[in-house]
Amino acid sequence: MKRRKAVRNADKARNSFVTRKAEVKIGALAEMFKAAAGDRWSRTEASVLQRKLVFSGFQYLNSLKLIYNWENRFLSVNYNLQMVSIVPTDSARFEETKDCHFSLKCTQSGLKGKRNYSWNCIQWKGDSAKLAAYQDRLSNPLIIDRLNTLDIMEMEIRHEDNSGYFQVSCESLIGSATWMLIPPVLSMITPKREECIKFLELFELLADAVANNM
Repeated sequence: MKRRKAVRNADKARNSFVTRKAEVKIGALAEMFKAAAGDRWSRTEASVLQRKLVFSGFQYLNSLKLIYNWENRFLSVNYNLQMVSIVPTDSARFEETKDCHFSLKCTQSGLKGKRNYSWNCIQWKGDSAKLAAYQDRLSNPLIIDRLNTLDIMEMEIRHEDNSGYFQVSCESLIGSATWMLIPPVLSMITPKREECIKFLELFELLADAVANNM
């Protein structure tokens, strides 16, 4: 996954007319995820072009951060949605893996061809059997179904030795926004309620796959 710079100048962004418009969009997006989470939603924390939804009641999903990473284009500004979840590894079923890094790979034949998903190991210091078990769990049909339904083509999962957590991160066209100068308008690819629910399910399933490795 390409790593995009987050807001490069928060104060400047906060005072920008376009960013204030984007703040409305990401605020509305957070409300959609809040509604999808129902009584599992606890609170929402806000900062410039970011919202962090805190949950209680999921088995693994404690929070989900929504981030608008912006980039200037000719006559437009793209606000690319990045979603990040931190998965604690304090489960009784977790054995320390040392540093590891997985990257989602998606291949597709043509625009409407079947997608094939796999997980590339970018970094791994454990034994090969445990690595194969990780890749097998991450390829659970329930996970693949949601990746395909939500049009997710890139995703990263990282863990640092003894950090106490995994970071699961993806970028999504669903929820992203674009400011067009001509005509002057900010549009967002608005997710359906069902899509918000599937995002929450996806992060919950991925958390289960990485937090339980024994």
